[in-house]
Amino acid sequence: MTAEIIVNENNCTGCLICQLWCSFFHKQKFSPSEAYIQITNQYGLNPKISYLDGCTKCGQCAQHCLYDALRITMTEGK
Repeated sequence: MTAEIIVNENNCTGCLICQLWCSFFHKQKFSPSEAYIQITNQYGLNPKISYLDGCTKCGQCAQHCLYDALRITMTEGK
């Protein structure tokens, strides 16, 4: 079994909690600009979620998402 992060952008509010936890987990500081997940929020509507190179899919972002925009599911490994 492997973990997979499921993204539902429709639930994203653009709160950046996922970015804060990602940067804290990997860089030991709360710095959204240094996170491996980025939330792009154009004109305050329809946030877009993307993962950057270096993301290890550790799941910290999904574990702390309050709005179910990110969640972890277990899948059969290859």
